[in-house]
Amino acid sequence: MNSLTRIQNTLTGGPVDRIPVVPIFMAWAAEYAGHTYGEFQWDYRALTASLLKVRERFHIDQLTTLSDPHRETADYGAKVTYQEHSVCRCEGPLIQNPSDVNKLRRMPIDAAPRMLDRIHALEVFHREMGGDVSILGWLEGPLAEFCTLRTLETAMTDLLTEPDLFHEACSVTMDNAVTWARDQIHAGADMIGVGDSAVSLVSADMYREHILPWHQRLFHGIHDAGGKVRLHICGAIDHLIPDIVHAGVDVLDIDWMVDLAQARQIVGDKVTLFGQFDPVRVLKEGTPEDVTRAARENIRDGGPKHFGLMPGCEIPPGTPEENIAAFCPGEGCLMVEDLKVESAASL
Repeated sequence: MNSLTRIQNTLTGGPVDRIPVVPIFMAWAAEYAGHTYGEFQWDYRALTASLLKVRERFHIDQLTTLSDPHRETADYGAKVTYQEHSVCRCEGPLIQNPSDVNKLRRMPIDAAPRMLDRIHALEVFHREMGGDVSILGWLEGPLAEFCTLRTLETAMTDLLTEPDLFHEACSVTMDNAVTWARDQIHAGADMIGVGDSAVSLVSADMYREHILPWHQRLFHGIHDAGGKVRLHICGAIDHLIPDIVHAGVDVLDIDWMVDLAQARQIVGDKVTLFGQFDPVRVLKEGTPEDVTRAARENIRDGGPKHFGLMPGCEIPPGTPEENIAAFCPGEGCLMVEDLKVESAASL
């Protein structure tokens, strides 16, 4: 069974030989492959070379194209500065006052260089690994994109005092997102990651009223284009999970501070969960034994069906290689038997 089939069967509850391992690599992968993080963000050739080298070493089941939260923001016209060793920085909000929402426009992919760079990355992954490994495209969700265009603090205030501005912006940004998702799927992605971390800061009522309809519209568009949806919201989202179930998501990433057993109980077999041990305290600062202990608890609480193993968020720079190897199925894995599932006998 190859990685693509393993993930496809995990989503449907079909038989798999082992639990898929799906960590998110960005800055760590760049350093591992001899690139700066700035190169990884800016140049698809550095990104793909880095992730293919990580895949060769650790046998992860999904190649990701996530690099930074500002690709769309830059193509809308905001000034984004790429730095050598840290995440790129938006120098100022594109939407400084409500009338600036008119700056947003529909963008064909050939007029959006930062988004086009991700398309090129997907084409490389598809050429090198298509059909063998799951390939994850990526885009920013409705609130995340609004925050990068408006600043986090102002965007949250807008949701309380001027929500129509958020919806007006989303009417453009989410139309573009659906189009870009379609382009990414055409380039080789079988799944689209949607980053919407700011959603963890809103109440369940606010999520249902303002965010959920846009999630449903976006995810429906991705499904219509033939892709699956992986939603990534950093932070504590226990209060939102009952409503996220109705968003149409296929995979929900679960950060380390969420009650994984409770999340599983809420979503049942309707949603695949990816998670969840602490990427800093356990993975970066712990020992290989700490990693395997936490990962085994995750498998117990979240699996074995409809579950993928990963830290709650990105692999942090400076994480010891032996700690990553401890839970990934490549050489040095301490969890080979733990990753196997009973359905292997029927394959």
